[in-house]
Formats: sequence, structure tokens, C-alpha cells
Amino acid sequence: MTSEQLPQLSESSCGSGLSSVPVFNCIAILSPISGSTKLAGRIANLEGISAEGNTERDVLIQLTKRFKSTVQEFSQKQQLIPWIDPPEAPRPGEMQRFIPIHL
Repeated sequence: MTSEQLPQLSESSCGSGLSSVPVFNCIAILSPISGSTKLAGRIANLEGISAEGNTERDVLIQLTKRFKSTVQEFSQKQQLIPWIDPPEAPRPGEMQRFIPIHL
């Protein structure tokens, strides 16, 4: 198990008895765009995923959709996920968010 994949229960926690669903840490970094009211965001632990939006929620929705899609693609192809380890750290004025993503 990598540091980016959270521990899994042996059985579904919703009581259906189905196998557990992989859960991954999505580490997002948000920053204000200079001279604008918009925000920019990027994924700190997986390269090449970024987004812009009017609100934090808008940016996080875009980032998490792209993160999930990218991780699913690597998983379906049975390829190793190219995690950034250690993840990027936020710079001054930036905010970091941790989001668990279920595949």
C-alpha cells in the first residue's frame, strides 16, 4: 500500500457485502489568481492536474473529477500511478485541502 492509498476494510462498510472500494488521497493546493476574483488549483501528489474557477467549490469539483479519472485510467490499464512523493507543499498564500477519493 502506498502512502496515497488509504487502508481498506475487508467488507463494504454499507453492509452490502461487496468488496471494498479503493480510496486515494487527493491533495489539492488552491491559490488566488492575481488581479482576479478567481482561484487556481492544482493536485500536489499527481502531476498535470489543474483547474480554475470562481469559488473554492468549483475548483475542487473540477480537480477531484480529473484526479479520479486519471487514477481510474491508470488502474484500468494496471499501470503504476505516478505519485509525486513527497507531494508539493503549498507556497505562502496558498491553501491545502485533503480529499479522499473513492474509485
